[in-house]
Amino acid sequence: MNHRELSKEIIQLTGGQENITQAWHCITRLRFNVREQNKVQLEQIKALDGVLGAQFQNDQFQVVIGNQVAAVYEQIEDQMKQSGIAKPETDAPRSKGINAVLDTISGIFTPILPAIVGTGMLKGILALLVTLGAIQENSGEYQVLSSIANAAFYFLPFLLALSSARKFKVNEYIALTLAGTLLYPTMLNAYLANQLEPIRFLSLRVSIVNYTQSVIPIILGVWLLSYVHRWVDRFIPGPVKVIFTSMIVLVITVPILLIAIGPLGNYMGIYLEMGTSWLFAHSGPLTGIILGGFMPLIVMTGMHYAFFPGTLQNLSKLGYDVLLLPINLITNMSQAGAVTAVFLKTKDKKMKSIALSSGISALLGITEPALYGVTLKLKKPFYASLIGGAAGGGFITAVGLKCFGFAVPGLLSLPLYIGPNGGMSNFWYALIGIGISFTVSFVVTLLLKWDETNARNSDMSDSAQTLTEQEQDTTTAFSQETVTPVTVHSIEEKKGEVFSPLTGELVPLAELPDQTFAQEMTGKGIAIRPQDGRVTAPFDGTVTLVAKSKHAIMLTSSSGIDILIHVGLNSVSLKGKYFDVKVVTGQEVKKGDLLLEFDMDGIQGAGIDLVTPVIVTNTPDYLDVVPVQVKGVIPMNELLLLTVR
Repeated sequence: MNHRELSKEIIQLTGGQENITQAWHCITRLRFNVREQNKVQLEQIKALDGVLGAQFQNDQFQVVIGNQVAAVYEQIEDQMKQSGIAKPETDAPRSKGINAVLDTISGIFTPILPAIVGTGMLKGILALLVTLGAIQENSGEYQVLSSIANAAFYFLPFLLALSSARKFKVNEYIALTLAGTLLYPTMLNAYLANQLEPIRFLSLRVSIVNYTQSVIPIILGVWLLSYVHRWVDRFIPGPVKVIFTSMIVLVITVPILLIAIGPLGNYMGIYLEMGTSWLFAHSGPLTGIILGGFMPLIVMTGMHYAFFPGTLQNLSKLGYDVLLLPINLITNMSQAGAVTAVFLKTKDKKMKSIALSSGISALLGITEPALYGVTLKLKKPFYASLIGGAAGGGFITAVGLKCFGFAVPGLLSLPLYIGPNGGMSNFWYALIGIGISFTVSFVVTLLLKWDETNARNSDMSDSAQTLTEQEQDTTTAFSQETVTPVTVHSIEEKKGEVFSPLTGELVPLAELPDQTFAQEMTGKGIAIRPQDGRVTAPFDGTVTLVAKSKHAIMLTSSSGIDILIHVGLNSVSLKGKYFDVKVVTGQEVKKGDLLLEFDMDGIQGAGIDLVTPVIVTNTPDYLDVVPVQVKGVIPMNELLLLTVR
């Protein structure tokens, strides 16, 4: 589906616009704060074409899109604006504890990433051009490009003021004014002239501090501003709010910021920097091994945002980072090594295609397609990537690898590892670290054996989990079922034919009350209202999945047709009662073999509609799936569906 269609589906399955309190995106993920998590149809979102994965992390709902995330988010933002629905924030659930901290950091730093990543990349390119002698540092071209490259970091408090104001829900322009007071020439000129004698305000000391490139002071200041603004606004009469509210808020907030919060935040940044330096000075390669091995897990949970303040603080005070950016570079290359090995080793054409494209993305620093599309599905390549990351991480921390700018950690960011004076030793360390991480991950992946049948059945299971909005428990029913590796033998049959597994009245899917089936979200097919309590094999093939609650069975024919037979609507709620399964996962069956018996009277007595959808779950593999007839009664083992290639 196109970006607009995908965005509509995501909004609808997230519980509608009224359930979304905030939406934003990072490099590969859509991120939402929602009022009620139980309204989010997680498995159905995972099954959408164009979605690589979805999860709740730290009270955020995250939808992994990959490289097209910005385009999808643009459509989401446009649709939410066009609706004109006012969404009060006061009734939205609030995160608590560490989740609240991570959610706040993520909400503040994610919007400013394009600015700091873009200017950071330019800084690296400039370093490369100077090293190659293509540009001189005293040239006008260098001075202009250098101004662009340094602007986002020099005026970082302004960027953070804007994003913090949006996160804390306070007037953005007052927040920008707050940043302006921190960078006002009176303070800055005194600092640059080394005139550090404090200014007196009502006999209180205002310390002379350089707040350019600072991170923590402005965030704390805007946080205070949000409370002061709400408090003042309660007492100012409506007709004069525009005149007096902002003035009073600034007069209260700015002195507190300059006297207490600013210096406190500055000291916090200094100690963050000192803590990082101490960690690497005393732990050596151990820190790199641990972080390199666990960084993919840290990124998956969103915990990497906790490193952002320290990273930007190190870049502003030291001029380089030794933690987040170098470690991420190494672990990204480890993912690339794993999926490259999968590309060479796999015989599955679809997996080979995904591995190739996601491997290229990983080399450029975008690993979610590799992570969610390949390594996590196959599992053992994911373990190999952790080993490769640990090996590379140990090396780069042993040699003290430094990154001199902020950019997406991929091959294009390598110029940022060239020393400020053109020194190349740090650059060579980066290349060696990349080589170690990529090679170890690549070799271990080649040596390990993984089962692609399991991964394929896992995808089929995901489809089964999206069957119906009423069946919230279907996820548990399928995901807890053990899927045994199977081999589909070549059995002679007419390719493309599916025979009726039941005797009963035909019902078109469009007439079903369950919209998941009616809208063919899980695939094309037809439904049957059974007249006796038996289900038989619709072709020669293999049982690929049996639901724990026994109400649904999936099979694969020897020609590759994947079929779901789902007895009843919302029958998962019976938890296996009234069902007697006659086969097991991995069992080969012949057309007409008995798969399942069920008590029709008992099920109907429990208030369950017995209508049974028969779905071709790999419908996209075919030009069309056509019911032979759509009305009347069909006997068991009569021709039911034709698949057209």
